[in-house]
Amino acid sequence: MTHPTESTRIEWLISLCKVWGTIKYFHPYLAYRDDIDWDAALVAAIPNVNAAKDTAEYTIAIQNMLMILGDPATRIIKQEPIHTDSSSREHQPAYKFTPDGILVVTINHYEDLVDFYGTAERMEEIKKEIPKARGLLFDLRAGAPAQEKGYLQYAFLNSEIIAKLSSMSIVTPGERSRMHQGFVPHKGTTSGAYTSAFKVVDGRRILPSPDAKDIPIIFLINRWSEIPAEALALQIAEKAIIIVDGDGNGNGNGNGNDASLITTHRIPLSDEVITEIRLGEVVYEDGSGGFMPDIVFAGSQFPSEVDLAFNTALDLFNNFRPKKKAHLTLPAYAIPASENPYPEMAFPPSEYRLLAAFRIWTVINYFFPYKDLMGEDWDQILREFILKLEQADNALEYHLAIAEMITHIHDSHGYVDSPILKDHFGSAWPPIRLQLIENIPVITNILDEDSAKAAGVRRGDSVLKIDGEDIYERLAHQAKYRAASTPQRLMYRSAFASLSGPENSIAILTIRDKEDLVKEVQLSRKVAFGSLDSPEREGDITKFVSEDIGYADLDRLEVSSVDEMFEKFKEAKAIIFDMRGYPKGTAWAIAPRLSKKNGVAAALFQRPMIMVPDGSNGEIASQSSIDNFVQSIPLTGKWRYKGKTVMLIDERTQSQAEHTGLFFEAANDTKFVGSHTAGANGDVTNFCLPGGINIWFSGQSVRHADGRQLQRIGLIPDIEVKPTIKGIRDGKDEVLERAIIFLQDQFKTD
Repeated sequence: MTHPTESTRIEWLISLCKVWGTIKYFHPYLAYRDDIDWDAALVAAIPNVNAAKDTAEYTIAIQNMLMILGDPATRIIKQEPIHTDSSSREHQPAYKFTPDGILVVTINHYEDLVDFYGTAERMEEIKKEIPKARGLLFDLRAGAPAQEKGYLQYAFLNSEIIAKLSSMSIVTPGERSRMHQGFVPHKGTTSGAYTSAFKVVDGRRILPSPDAKDIPIIFLINRWSEIPAEALALQIAEKAIIIVDGDGNGNGNGNGNDASLITTHRIPLSDEVITEIRLGEVVYEDGSGGFMPDIVFAGSQFPSEVDLAFNTALDLFNNFRPKKKAHLTLPAYAIPASENPYPEMAFPPSEYRLLAAFRIWTVINYFFPYKDLMGEDWDQILREFILKLEQADNALEYHLAIAEMITHIHDSHGYVDSPILKDHFGSAWPPIRLQLIENIPVITNILDEDSAKAAGVRRGDSVLKIDGEDIYERLAHQAKYRAASTPQRLMYRSAFASLSGPENSIAILTIRDKEDLVKEVQLSRKVAFGSLDSPEREGDITKFVSEDIGYADLDRLEVSSVDEMFEKFKEAKAIIFDMRGYPKGTAWAIAPRLSKKNGVAAALFQRPMIMVPDGSNGEIASQSSIDNFVQSIPLTGKWRYKGKTVMLIDERTQSQAEHTGLFFEAANDTKFVGSHTAGANGDVTNFCLPGGINIWFSGQSVRHADGRQLQRIGLIPDIEVKPTIKGIRDGKDEVLERAIIFLQDQFKTD
């Protein structure tokens, strides 16, 4: 027997990932059925997929995974060509009367219904025959699954035939399905207000036509039948009986036949085989759900020489007594099972490593708002990392592979938190900050002057080696595992991380000082020196940098000090806001006092509104929704500052810092001086992976108020200026100095 190629095996795993991920976030059962361990189903399926010798065995592996759902509507369908000689038979819908006055309407060649106009004409003919009928039998048994669903439902809707069959109004059931507004974090909370919920589509009330006639009605179906929603409406009203001919699903209740009543999604497994996945479930006015036929012939076959189901249906017209059906009790709302991070698996087995890859691919595929800006084929990334994760030989290789996979989302909010990675890279830093200045790693900040002075380290010293490793090789190693939206942010993150090591370890630096001397220095690493709360600058938080220009360091300014700042600069012609760092939420207090108008639009937010899986669905090639909302600057009753404003920016300006820029830009056209920012904005959400790994990423897209892109670009300086090594060594802030010159030039032209 010929075994599949390695590329085929990988493609099978990718299809497995898509089936598993689609069911995970869209199958309604997984929203409330805590008895379904969907991770375990995948873990059991992976070895079978890997061992499959052909498409048939691969299909069986998928089918076995689906069986854990206990849902006949989620199933494997073999797409066999339908060979129908339509010229030798009457086109459907077809109808005839039995000798005792039963009108039999036959629709089992659903492909005929594609002829909308012909179908409409025949349904009108049937409606004219209803007054003559003692009873009405809809024989909807199909010989194969429909290539596309919905044509039969359309025929019933368009013809309004049911309005002639009940003298009282009837109500069709609704459908509820899963929807997601952004990604609800697995750990902690978020300001993004992301939610998952049931979406319920209303039922329809069907009013009787003036000539409506109450007659016995029977619907005869089989596993491939489509069922019009009107059939359940009549069954609920005790005006119709539904018979299943040959359940074929192994559960003896015919419940899988509700696949035609609800939305499903199909994912190809091969040219001949597809997976059909339930996306919704029937729900009635009282909150119950499910589909319960009145009679099931569990072993019958259609067609056959003796059509037992058909004959039984005809007999029932002689003693027609519909009974009220007891439906399933459905929970009013969902409580999905908690995600398992499998913290005990520092180095998970291969199947769980692939579970990690599948979680990453699925979450990013559906919930990452900047997927269109990644610039990479996400399927291809999955192909690559299936192999990398399978080939990992130990815990460190596994965790590094996860970190590397996340870099491909190109989002500076893409953080990987892992105990293994913390041990590998270290969680402590020497008391210095490193940045690339003129493409050279330079010490730009010192957090402990005494220890730096004792070691002989000064601002402006360039770093040649760290712990004996060439600095550029060390930066490259760090960059391989750091997600970043822009090159400048990647280098900043890599430079920052390159100094890390174990707590109380000694960082051995080879540096070149101001006198061009190369020397080796030693600094002790402390966890405290790695805190992101460490200030970027020293000195006064607010001050005058000239007679008429105020300066405020937003990296350190507290919200409680904003009013005091404005009072201090009340007579200043201009204020420089230093946003080379991370703010403390002051934008919402400052921006209203810069704006001349109320309700000024500041930022355009977009978050994924996930209603259906992606991919082909009937005639729809793909479908996506975006929840848009515009954020405006808050109102204020305080006096407004009318002077000019400038904001200093660079690669340290990220997320809320960039959002501050959007607020100031909208408020009074604040000018930006410095260099491009990090290019990563949007509330951060997270998910977990086997091995106790947590992944963070941007949960919503943020743009300029006019729709301009911010992610992967950053705030663009109106005046571009970057620090130089000489300037740092001389103790100058060249970006601040350029901002002062710009404002003074503006004063001259006013």
